[in-house]
Amino acid sequence: MRPMYARLVALLLVVCGISLGTGCAAEAAREEEESEQGGTDDLNLGEVEGAASTWGDALKCKPIPVVEVLKSPEIIISLDGLTLHLRDRAGTYDRVFPIGPGAIENGKSLTPTGTFYTGSNASEVTDAQWGYNYPCRIWWTDSETKKKSPVFAGLPFIRLAGPPTAGYGIHGPIDSFTAPNGGSLRRGYVSHGCIRMAANDIVEVYARIRGKSRTPVRIQQAVERSADSKAVDVPNRWIGSECLSNPDCNFDGGVCRIPDGATVGTCTRACTRGCPDRAGEATTFCVRDPESGAGMCVPQANTVFNDRCDRYAGRIALAASIARPDNSARTDVCMPLR
Repeated sequence: MRPMYARLVALLLVVCGISLGTGCAAEAAREEEESEQGGTDDLNLGEVEGAASTWGDALKCKPIPVVEVLKSPEIIISLDGLTLHLRDRAGTYDRVFPIGPGAIENGKSLTPTGTFYTGSNASEVTDAQWGYNYPCRIWWTDSETKKKSPVFAGLPFIRLAGPPTAGYGIHGPIDSFTAPNGGSLRRGYVSHGCIRMAANDIVEVYARIRGKSRTPVRIQQAVERSADSKAVDVPNRWIGSECLSNPDCNFDGGVCRIPDGATVGTCTRACTRGCPDRAGEATTFCVRDPESGAGMCVPQANTVFNDRCDRYAGRIALAASIARPDNSARTDVCMPLR
C-alpha cells in the first residue's frame, strides 16, 4: 500500500470511527485497495484520431469554470443510452451529457457495469502523481511501447474506484486532442473502458464535483429512465433518438415516428434522397418508410456508433442492404420497428 494511501486510510478510520463506526472506513479502504491491486495503470485508449507530429495546444491546461459545487452529487452512466447523467440529490442541478464508453467486443462493451466511486481521496494531483482527481491531465503512456502522448490534452481526469481495477476513469474526448479546445467526441463505443466526454462537458462535471469524495458513479447497460419511464437523454435529440411525441425531436424537421399500437417512437425527418449528419453521431441515410411510403432519415448501422443497431434493442433493428427511395444507393441501416 502506498504511504499516501495508508495515511488516507488511517484518517478515514479515525473520521468514520467517530461519526459512523469503523465499518464504513474499513469497507471503503478495502474496496479501493482491491481496486488498486487490480491495476493502477490507465487502460489502453482504444481508437485515437487527430494525432500530430507537434503537440501544440495538447500541452496546455484547460481552465476549470468557477461554478457552485454540488452538495450531494450522483452520476448515472448508461451504455445503451450513451449518456452521463449528473444530478444533485440535495439540490436542483440535473444535466445529461453524451459519452463515448468502451468498444464492443464479443457483444459487450469494455466498460464494466456496477457501482463505482470517485475515490475517498479528494486531493488533486498532477501527471507525475497517482491519484483520483486530475484538474489538468496531459500525458498517457502506452503500457506496451512505453511511448508517451499528450492525448488527455490538459483536461480533467476523474479516476474511478471499484472492481475490477482503478484503471477506469472519466476524461476528455481523445480525438483531435491537439485542437485548442481539447478535441472532439464521437458519441459511440470508442474507448478501452474509460468514459470519454466532450471537452466542455468534462470540465463542467469536474467543476461540479470538485473537492467531493466518493461521489457514487453507477454504470448500467440499459437506457436510464425517469420515474415516468421516459428515456433520459441529452437535451438536443437527433435522428434515432427515442421519443414520445414530436416536440421531443427538437431538431430541424424532426418528427416522432410511433408505430401503430406502440407508445414509444423514434425521431426521424422527411427526406427524398439525402439526410443531414451531425458531428460525432452515426451517419444517416434516407429510406422509404414501409408504413407511409415517404422517405425518412434513419441511422446507418455502425459498430462504433450503435453496435450495428443493438443499442436500440426493442425499438430499432438492423435492416440489411436497404435502398434509398430513388434506388441510387443501398446500405445497412437501423430501421424503426413496425
